[in-house]
Amino acid sequence: MSARWRLPIPCILVLALLASASEARLYRWVDDQGVVHYTDTLPPTQVERGHAQMSDKGVVVDTTAPAKTHEEVQREEELKRFRDAAERAKKQQEAADRVLLRTFRSADDMVMARDGKLASIDVMVQVTRSNIRRQQDWLRGLRADAANLERTGKAIPAHLSDSIGKTEKSIREAYSAIVDREQQKQEIHGSFASDLKRFRQLKDIPEAAEPEPEKATLSLLKNLVPCTSTEACDRLWVRATAYVRKHASTPVQASGPNILITAPPDQRDDVSLTLSRIQDKQGTGASLFLDAQCKPAASGDTTCTAPEARAILDGFHDAVLGQGPGG
Repeated sequence: MSARWRLPIPCILVLALLASASEARLYRWVDDQGVVHYTDTLPPTQVERGHAQMSDKGVVVDTTAPAKTHEEVQREEELKRFRDAAERAKKQQEAADRVLLRTFRSADDMVMARDGKLASIDVMVQVTRSNIRRQQDWLRGLRADAANLERTGKAIPAHLSDSIGKTEKSIREAYSAIVDREQQKQEIHGSFASDLKRFRQLKDIPEAAEPEPEKATLSLLKNLVPCTSTEACDRLWVRATAYVRKHASTPVQASGPNILITAPPDQRDDVSLTLSRIQDKQGTGASLFLDAQCKPAASGDTTCTAPEARAILDGFHDAVLGQGPGG
């Protein structure tokens, strides 16, 4: 049976050639000079450069895109990182929006919350200032004792020197706490302003003019001078002490390499100044901080609100850095 249908070998060869011819393919590719080529085999150099495969009738049956260059791969990876970061930021914003809407019912609620936080910080600052005044009085007494001993030719005992050093350090640390808290107030103003704007956008509430933060808060940095090294601080300290001696209305009572204090105010218009060198917590630099003390009000508050005192504090930063008048 099988022998009846067996084809002669020449017939098999013909059929194989016909089948091969029916499956013939052409390759269309472009060389470096931009010349288009049609060949039945693809040069090895063109495998990764992109080409088209065509049937014997000239119909494109397959295309191979050029392999991506290193720069293209980097651009795609960078674009993916950008899209992923944008997606994360979007999700974070959506989560923050949900918290904002759950926390506050109205813009007035946000203003009240902000003012409450600011008021609590003001209370802590006022308590710290009261402690500073007591420490300053104690330091004046210690230095007076040391001066009396020197006038009589006696040596200053170690315990007295230690007490002076510890008291000065305590005053500087207290001023450092005040600076930190005042900077917290700046951050609270900025954070609530951003949240309030976003809340109004989410609630479709028209923008409203917000009252500006109190000038004393905004001008804090004007009586704070940062310095990046001991040498820079030493140079600025000379200018700062000259500024204090020029503008204080009371005489200097305590003076050291890290602190300078003038006598407490006696008259209503007196402005007592305290200059302190505050070491950065990271230990890489320091800041010179100027504080003003005026005659206590009926409430006992010694915070200076007079224009003259405010002008002294506002002019400190630029004068010490040589950027304005008043040095």
